[in-house]
Amino acid sequence: MSEKTVYVLGAGFSMDAGAPSQAALVKAIYDLKTSYAKKSSDIVKNWIDKFDLFLKEALIVDDTNKYWYSLEDIYTPIDRSIGDGIPFKNYTVSDLLELKYTLNRLIILAVREEIQNSRKSKETINIFAEYLISKARMKLDSEKSDLVSVITTNWDIMLDNRVNSLMKKETPIKTATFCGVVDYCCYMSSLDEDDHSIKPGLYAIGKGGYNLKILKLHGSLNWMQCPKCQRLYVKYYTTFNGGYVFDEKFCRHCELNFHQNEDKSNKLDVNLITPTFLKNLNNIQNKLIWQNAGIELSEASKVVFLGYSLPQADFEFKQLLSRMIRKDAEIEAVLIEADNPDNVLDKSKRNYLTAGYRYEVFFSGRKLKIHYDGVSKYIKKHLKAV
Repeated sequence: MSEKTVYVLGAGFSMDAGAPSQAALVKAIYDLKTSYAKKSSDIVKNWIDKFDLFLKEALIVDDTNKYWYSLEDIYTPIDRSIGDGIPFKNYTVSDLLELKYTLNRLIILAVREEIQNSRKSKETINIFAEYLISKARMKLDSEKSDLVSVITTNWDIMLDNRVNSLMKKETPIKTATFCGVVDYCCYMSSLDEDDHSIKPGLYAIGKGGYNLKILKLHGSLNWMQCPKCQRLYVKYYTTFNGGYVFDEKFCRHCELNFHQNEDKSNKLDVNLITPTFLKNLNNIQNKLIWQNAGIELSEASKVVFLGYSLPQADFEFKQLLSRMIRKDAEIEAVLIEADNPDNVLDKSKRNYLTAGYRYEVFFSGRKLKIHYDGVSKYIKKHLKAV
């Protein structure tokens, strides 16, 4: 049996370093009206007005409650109507597609703005990135070494950026311009044609380098996808001034192959699996990621959940966990004290209120250990670079 640890990251992991919770994202979008002061602020304000109009006129949400309206309850009717090809209230399918396009970009800006303005320390991200790289680098001595990987449900790229930044400081191997690469376990290209640090993991290993697998089940803020050839394009934004949120980008491979410059059929779009009860996992790249996530779980002797609350709505991922984790695998869950079911006074409600209880039940027949002292303390105590 292999000795491999798979780390599963949830919202609590990123929130520890300044990312907003999903519940706070709608308010973060409205906050952009005052916090986003770049030259494109007028465009952003117009987008927010369109979003606000949909909440008030289509979903009939009042001003008192709109900031905390559930993203699931916003995206689900949009996605259902688009999927069924029917209008929603006075919004045509075309209107809904445009609205979703706008909302996705507002979410990207809101997440980035919250992280950039947060005063929370990124120390946990740095320590974790250094630890992961120290384990992944063992492939340099033996390409069969496969000790660690990451599966995450988060969109943000704090960990991706830090890992990539550390890898760029390494001495390149003799046969390439890099030593290690972030491996998203799908077919990807660099958004910037001259950025040679973005390569597939198998290519890096074949060259004598190493890869660190980060499997992003719900897409990523730094991914764009061609609707024609389905390639994913990746860029690491260490500083962000709008990028593809405002600028149109096109698939250079399709432009070359089909002799179509800036054709709408080659126009790149963001790749995010939005918070909806109707998640569409049929995208070929997302399918590859989910399939590889299953393989990683099946190979793991230990699975550590960092800030992941095991929500009931994530039934697709829970199915993957129950199907692919080995019977003898050790399970650790890193939560916060509020997740501890022993702190609930009314014991009859403990199964509804706490993530700890959900873990106790879901993994009841396995080797389970739960920590309630938070992600930061766990990483600082247990995950030192080797």
